[in-house]
Amino acid sequence: MNYLGIDYGAAKIGVALATGPLAEPLTTIKTEKALPSLNHLISHHHIGAVVVGDCPGNFLDLLSSFNITVFTADETLSSYDARRSLLHTTQKKRRAIEHATAAAIILQNWLDSRPQNQ
Repeated sequence: MNYLGIDYGAAKIGVALATGPLAEPLTTIKTEKALPSLNHLISHHHIGAVVVGDCPGNFLDLLSSFNITVFTADETLSSYDARRSLLHTTQKKRRAIEHATAAAIILQNWLDSRPQNQ
């Protein structure tokens, strides 16, 4: 099953993809354009479930309208960890991929915490 990971932010949403046991940063989208973009990504990547960090309940409701399973996950320190993991890059590059990297961390932590047979 393919998964999307989401790091929700007021201005930007980071998105990560896992097509196997490893999550990878995918993209960052503006929150105001999130629903059409996420709908496209879900369809294009044949997503079976979405894993999202802390976000407003109305955003969860909107995700559920895609008729896809939505899991919530702890996102504690994901943005901090993303910034730390990107220290080797330029500041411009960090700003561009920080949210997607945080989404990958959220998704990877969720994947790692699941029992092996699920």
